[in-house]
Amino acid sequence: MTQSAVRQPVPVGQYFLDRGKISAQQLALALQHREGFGLKLGQSLVELGFVTEADMVEALRHQARFPCIHLTSGIVEARVAAKLGETVSRRLRALALNQIAGHTTVALEDPSDPQALEELAHILATRIFPVYAEPSVILGLLDQVFGAPKSRVASHDVPSAPASRAVLSVPREVPERVPLTLTGATATGAATAGTATAVAAPAGAATAGAATAGAAPEDRAVVDCVRGFLQQAFEQRASDVHLEARRDELTVRFRVDGALHEHSRLPGSWVRPVSTCLKALAHIGSPGDVPKEGESPQAREGTISFLFRKQNYEVRVAILSTLHGESAVLHVLGSQREHRDLGHLGLAHEQLTRLEAILAARDGLFFVAGPAGSGRTTTLNAVLARQATRDRKVLVLAEHLDNELDGVLYVRDAGHAKLDPAARVQALLSQDPDLLVVPEIEGDGLARSLLAAALEGHSILAGQRARSALEALTRLVHLGLEPYLLADVVRGVLAQRLVRRICTGCKTPIAPDDALCTRLDLPSDGATYFVGEGCEACHGTGFSQRLGLFEVLSVTSGLRRELEKGANPEALAQAAQADGFMSLRAHGLSQARAGLTTLHEVLVATAGG
Repeated sequence: MTQSAVRQPVPVGQYFLDRGKISAQQLALALQHREGFGLKLGQSLVELGFVTEADMVEALRHQARFPCIHLTSGIVEARVAAKLGETVSRRLRALALNQIAGHTTVALEDPSDPQALEELAHILATRIFPVYAEPSVILGLLDQVFGAPKSRVASHDVPSAPASRAVLSVPREVPERVPLTLTGATATGAATAGTATAVAAPAGAATAGAATAGAAPEDRAVVDCVRGFLQQAFEQRASDVHLEARRDELTVRFRVDGALHEHSRLPGSWVRPVSTCLKALAHIGSPGDVPKEGESPQAREGTISFLFRKQNYEVRVAILSTLHGESAVLHVLGSQREHRDLGHLGLAHEQLTRLEAILAARDGLFFVAGPAGSGRTTTLNAVLARQATRDRKVLVLAEHLDNELDGVLYVRDAGHAKLDPAARVQALLSQDPDLLVVPEIEGDGLARSLLAAALEGHSILAGQRARSALEALTRLVHLGLEPYLLADVVRGVLAQRLVRRICTGCKTPIAPDDALCTRLDLPSDGATYFVGEGCEACHGTGFSQRLGLFEVLSVTSGLRRELEKGANPEALAQAAQADGFMSLRAHGLSQARAGLTTLHEVLVATAGG
């Protein structure tokens, strides 16, 4: 037989391309995923969901590289499996089947891994006959042979990824032909190559018993741990993941619908490895960086892009040195973010009418106010979407680009950080915008510069951290802005809060107690309100997602007169009420009566507002 007659193995990627199982774009993403975690291409294709395990069996049979078996419990000798042991079996995703004539047959997810084969031969003290079996079948039989792993939410258990190898990848750079926006690291500096190699391990279930309270976990278990709790954060719609270094443990908490819930606890020995893993993935400094004695603590930030179930996520990582080690907050942003229309934010009809009248003005100042986490960015983007028409130029000064809208020109704030406020504003106005947007006013200098621009006839939209619409006005006065000038250029203020929405799966009517009615000034009219009792769909919280509470303040003639007199808070409130102003609490009570949220949520959100 000539050499040309011998069938040469076809690379697995080409095999699936030729059969139309994957596209060139999917292959490019799988190749990047392979590099990011040191996997085989076939493993990456399965993990990303582009092909099935059965497809891989057929590909390997076609290549004739390794025997592929249909794995069942009947061919597993418990004695041989026990000799390899649970810890090694789970770590290598391998199951020792039988021993014949000095050879041990071992089913593996990757029978071509030379390091795994060498380790198996050393432990079993025999030659190894490797065969391929579907990973999910291997993991299922490991559970049958050794028992299911301990619950991942126990105080010292590892919150691992489930046995099905959920899709969660960390690409570093994606070829331009891949139609995905996966941002790279944004922090200054990069992790050392050694660190990147240490964390770039394959995904999978964490090794059972990989670490105890006094032993450092293995690199692979750390990556699995991080992948595991991030996967669960994505599944639970968590906006943030908090990793808190305490005296003897690392506490993992999720913020879901604005409330923190404990997810798991890890031994204190996990603090440094988890922090090192995150810093390597986000390219934050070097793993050993800590503030020098006498220095103020500073958060170091970076960005990781993830692919989970064919959806892209951007995770912003902020790490801070605390008393017992480095703690971190991971802020989760989905790439398929919804841009809401003003009419879908949840404003009352009369509030929306007022807001649209304010936005019709082509000059002056308009503010969106609220504390951190109140949904101001969502509202600002809804206003932008309404204002960014083809005949207008909208310019946005932004530190982070959470939501990029078509027709809007964004300017990163970092480029103007060293300029004084007046120079920053002038640089932006030199671009001749019809609307200038500043997401947050951080000082009196910027406030004065924006006021001056509005007096010149420019249209300004700005965010402000204030508890109410009226407080937004009085804060500007406290910053040193003259009330009579504010009366000339301020067109209106929208203030808001976010409250949790009652889960529709467990919503139950209640009669509010007298103490709550007294605190909310509710009449005793026998009205029915609602709470959520807690169910599986809402993870026992009684809530699912959030909704906004709003107040819209128009600077009418009556309010303008009070501003010109000196902006007395009581007089401003009376003038607003006379114009039919609906407060945050009034809007919240209407939402509670409609069965959308609870009275307690309204009370907490509007206390002192």
